[in-house]
Parts: sequence; C-alpha cells; structure tokens
Amino acid sequence: MSNSATLEAAPAAQAAVSSFMIYSPTRIFFGADQLGPFAAATAKVGKKAFLVTGGGTVERLGYLKEVTDALVAAGVEIVHFSGIEPNPESATINKAVTKLRESGADFVAALGGGSAMDAAKAIATLAATDETDIWPFVLGEPRAFELQTALPLVAIPTTAATASEVTPFAVISNRVARGKSFLIGEHIKPLVAWLNPAYTVGLSPTTTQDGAADILSHVFENYLLGGSGSHLADRYSEGIMATVLETLPTLLANPNDISARGNLLWASTLALNDYQSAGRPATDFVLHYIEHALSAFQPDLAHGRGLATLYPAYFRWLLAKGRAQDRLAQLGARLFGLTGTEQDRAEGFIAEFENWLQTNGLWQSLEDLGFSEAEYPAIAAYAVKTYGDGEQINALGALPQSEIVDIFRNTQRQGQK
Repeated sequence: MSNSATLEAAPAAQAAVSSFMIYSPTRIFFGADQLGPFAAATAKVGKKAFLVTGGGTVERLGYLKEVTDALVAAGVEIVHFSGIEPNPESATINKAVTKLRESGADFVAALGGGSAMDAAKAIATLAATDETDIWPFVLGEPRAFELQTALPLVAIPTTAATASEVTPFAVISNRVARGKSFLIGEHIKPLVAWLNPAYTVGLSPTTTQDGAADILSHVFENYLLGGSGSHLADRYSEGIMATVLETLPTLLANPNDISARGNLLWASTLALNDYQSAGRPATDFVLHYIEHALSAFQPDLAHGRGLATLYPAYFRWLLAKGRAQDRLAQLGARLFGLTGTEQDRAEGFIAEFENWLQTNGLWQSLEDLGFSEAEYPAIAAYAVKTYGDGEQINALGALPQSEIVDIFRNTQRQGQK
C-alpha cells in the first residue's frame, strides 16, 4: 500500500469525535512466561476457583495440568467442570451452576476458547443469584438485562477469535428453543486474563481460519456503520484488519509460527476491547445478529465460519443500498492500496476481500454449510425478532426480514458444491 494512496483516501473533513466511556478492568498477562504472575494475581481474586473447560482438548494437550498446578501452588483450590459445547448450551450452564453452588467456589475461571469463556460468564452471573435458569435473562427474552451482578471471573483463552477475555458479552444457545442470544454487562468482564500464544499453536487450520474471520468481524461492524468521526479509531481498526489479513496466510503455511500466533492472539483482544470503535457513534452488530440466528438453527456451526459466509453478500447489499460506500472505499484504499473513484474503491475492496477469503479457505455458501433455502425466512424472522423490532434490523436504515433472506440467497454464488 503506497503512502500516496493512503493520503488520497483520507476524507477532506472529519466529523466530530463522539463521546465515549471505556471500562477496562482486566489485568492482562501476555506471554508464555507470565503464568506465575497470572497465578499470583488470580489468587487475589478468590480462594476456590470453579474452572470451566470444553470437551477435553486443554486436558489432552497438557494445558489444564499446567494451569491448575500453577494456581494450586499460588494457594487456589480448584473445582473442575468440563463439557462446555461449542455454542454453549443454557442447559449445560444451569447444570454447572448447580455444581458450583455445591462446591462453594467463590470465583469462576475459564480455560478454552470463546465458548468456555462465555459459558463461564453465564455461570458466574447465574451463580450470583437465586435463579436456576439462565435463558430468560438473555436479549430477546422476558427478563433480559435484569441480572447485573456476577462472581469474579478469570480467563485463559486458547483460541484467537472472540476476545471474550475482555468483553461484556456472553453468547449462549438453547437447542430446545432454537435460540442464540447473549448476556451483556460490565459485570461479566474478567478481572484477570492470561494470553499465551503457545496455547494456540495446536489449533487446526479450520479453527484458525474461523477465528481470523471472527476477529475481522469485530472491527468491520462499527467501522462500516459508525461513520468517519474518529480518525484514530479508523487507523487502529485498519491495523488490526491488516494484521489478520497478513497473518492468516502465514499460519496456514506454518501453523507453528509462534510469532504469527502471538500477533493473531493479540489482534483478537484488541479487536473488541472498545478502543476499536472509540469516538464513533454506537451501532448495531448486524453481521453478528444475522449469524447468531443462523447458528441458533444449526448449533454446530462455528461462529467465524458463518460470519465469513455472510461477508460478501452483506457488503454487496450495503453497496447496492448506497450505505457505507465511503467506508468500503476507505478500506479499499488503506488495506489494498486501491485508487480511483469512491465507487471503484468500494467495489474493489469487496473484490479483493473476496479473493482473500477464497485464498484462505473461507469461501463457501450457506448451502455448503448445510442450510436449505426453505429455512431462510424462519432464520431471518428470528434475527429481527431477537435483535431488531420484529420487522427489521438497523443497518444505517432498515434491513428487513425479506432482505436478510436475500442476503442468505446471495451466498449461493460462493458455493463449492
């Protein structure tokens, strides 16, 4: 990317920077050599940890023993709960809370990917109440936002994807209700986190790809819809995007590249710590809303894979509607060095990004993922009911149910079958 292209892409006048508030309670320890300091900091959070993990990978790879040995040496007693699913289930969370209450644990720790961390947040929230079921408290359900306390939380991510170690979100699913939604609140931000790039080296190519797609989505969302009022947030976000675009091909060629693993893991945290949107007006996370509806209907769908599938059709929908054209054009100039008219740069960005998806194994249609066109109206209806006003989602104007269906259909051009 040339400096001249960058300068040409800069808008002639910037809108005013919007007011914002950022709350960052998480003490982050980054690096393989930070386990001791992390354990010492965790010992100040509580005396008995309810340690949440997924399906057994962290135990098989030796991470569980390494972490528990360090915590025990620091004076922390461990109660281990395993079996958190991808897209964690509300029923599993409810079961875990029963175990936590029996154990007398005074804080919750997560070791694993976004699902383990989100489940830990939901467990910590429900355990701080007299309630027995978490589902009525998620967005879209009758008692949403009622729960505003949680047991203290500690997180150790083993994937570069969700940034759940620093966010106020916990996404959970309910197979019986065919629902997927989230808790939100500053009270579920972890107090301590350890980011060890070595724990991400064993990730499969597919999980690495899906994580990269998820990281990108976190900066795309507000960047595209939030306007041009925060020049610094733009540059910050573009740096994260460029890092992901450069790093994923490196890791697919050499999965053991610890430097690249570290860059992707840190990019994940930086992509959703609120700095990526500071100074821009708050906007809906439209891609996330639509993808959550998809994986509510297909719980085994990886969140990042669903997002990657939606990107091209969503971007093309925005451009066709005349929305965020200037923002897409700016990405074309700054990420790919494109010149020309705003329309040329916007169209060029979409084409270049689609090529990146294809080159890096993230190009597929919803049909490739096992969805049928007959399901699209019901999925879109869930999206607007849970995340909109029952008729539409806000994406710089209305995105109605019928046009969500169109976005789903337009992924057919990405088909591998």
